[in-house]
Amino acid sequence: MAEETFDFADFSLQGEDASSERPTGDYPSIDEVINKPIWCTGFSNGVETENGKRTVVKFKWELEEAETAFWTSSKKLLKTLQNPKLRFPFHTIIKVVFFRDMAGFEFRSAKEAISQDDVDALNMYLIKKRSYMKQRR
Repeated sequence: MAEETFDFADFSLQGEDASSERPTGDYPSIDEVINKPIWCTGFSNGVETENGKRTVVKFKWELEEAETAFWTSSKKLLKTLQNPKLRFPFHTIIKVVFFRDMAGFEFRSAKEAISQDDVDALNMYLIKKRSYMKQRR
């Protein structure tokens, strides 16, 4: 029997716990995942890292592929992942959103097109991130 799958739009969650086992291997940066369709398969919250407690989000690029993950401390992503209406796996795109001068991330439907505004938001986020990292040195 085929595994039941979902699209983020199926949950009626706008903008806003699976197994704790983590995939092995290297994890891509969330920067590599933004604006690309993925299958979110679960998460582990409050994982202790050298950068404090973070969330590991498990995903697959394609449903038939091996699972991987990325680390995040995004409160918006975590709030969505903890929503009891959410079911795994779901098809989604993570997009960059700005509030005032701060960048954040949101799950969106994988059916949404990637607009020029989405590309511009990602580029602005990357510029701000590089500037912040330079200041920390």
